[in-house]
Amino acid sequence: MKAVKEWRGRRLFVVTALAMVVVLAVAVGGAVAREGNTSGTSAGPLAGKKILAIPYWLDNFGIAYSHWLSEDIKAAGGDTTVINANAVSSRQLDAINNAVNTGQYSGIIWEPIDETAAATTIKAIQTAKIAQVVFQGVPQGKWSAPIVSLDEHHSLTASGVIAAKYLKTHPQLGSVPLAVFMGVYPQNANCVLRMKSFLNGLRSVTPSAKVVYFGAAKNQADATRLMSDFINKHQKFNVTSGCGSASTLGVVAALNAAGLGKAHAVGTDNKVPEHVFITTQDGTPPELQYLWNKNSAVMVSSLLPAKDGAKATVPIMIRLLSGDLPLDSNLVVQFGWKPMSPNCKQYRPQVLSQFAGVPNFSVPKCSFTYTGPLKGA
Repeated sequence: MKAVKEWRGRRLFVVTALAMVVVLAVAVGGAVAREGNTSGTSAGPLAGKKILAIPYWLDNFGIAYSHWLSEDIKAAGGDTTVINANAVSSRQLDAINNAVNTGQYSGIIWEPIDETAAATTIKAIQTAKIAQVVFQGVPQGKWSAPIVSLDEHHSLTASGVIAAKYLKTHPQLGSVPLAVFMGVYPQNANCVLRMKSFLNGLRSVTPSAKVVYFGAAKNQADATRLMSDFINKHQKFNVTSGCGSASTLGVVAALNAAGLGKAHAVGTDNKVPEHVFITTQDGTPPELQYLWNKNSAVMVSSLLPAKDGAKATVPIMIRLLSGDLPLDSNLVVQFGWKPMSPNCKQYRPQVLSQFAGVPNFSVPKCSFTYTGPLKGA
């Protein structure tokens, strides 16, 4: 796992949000978000403090991130209220305005949905003397606030390298990577960076690689529809990726429906995609059901460490509320992804370290022993 990095000073990169959720007991696709509260003890650095968390929207990473965020705040003695903005900027802004006007919260952890209004919101929170940690976001204009950031510039580069190397040694799929990348709607800078990072990885191995489709889906069902439409156009492609769990799972559903998501054994290589080399984010249980299935063409899924993200966030809030860190600090803490191969025995313990204990999450067991040539990173 890439080490968490911390530094001070102006950010030299742009970041946005991996769709954060805010509820604790849901599965991808059709679940209903549940807002809620967790109460801490009377002791600890956050004793008597109420923290408001307002993520971006509902996805599997966000479920786990919100769970561990609430658990860590509770362990520090604080209370957490989590509100599901579900990618609706007005709902997020209303919740923040209420917090500013009522003064009922000591701190706010949020992921900007409306990038154009984020700088103004950051300043409003600071004017109210409320501590805040910005999780991701691409605020426009001048602003300063502590941020917990994903390494977007390199988010999917390793996955691209793995995919391109595999295609190069399995020319039956097409040696030149022709990629489909499914983003989110409205399209954001975060997904553009992830697409470029994936393409950079492909081109580092095969310079002629290209993205033949860059879609923007509202949710998993929409990603399935868009991918189905693309498949029906009979355009050639041999590798897929995407921005977040819901987008990539939608692509997998469309490929499976079209009969393009299958794999079979060839010689000692016991999992070979028949048509398309599929990669997904973020290494959550539904994706791993495919990755660790010898009949599925999902060959790489990148684990985004939700527990590590929460453990990077809460200490910053503690420092802010203790006065150890100014409210307008430019502190940045960064973490990123780790690509996983079908080698369940190797990677399942890493997944458990991030998801074990999250309500309604059941990390799949290993259904077969992978002996093929594909390596993770």
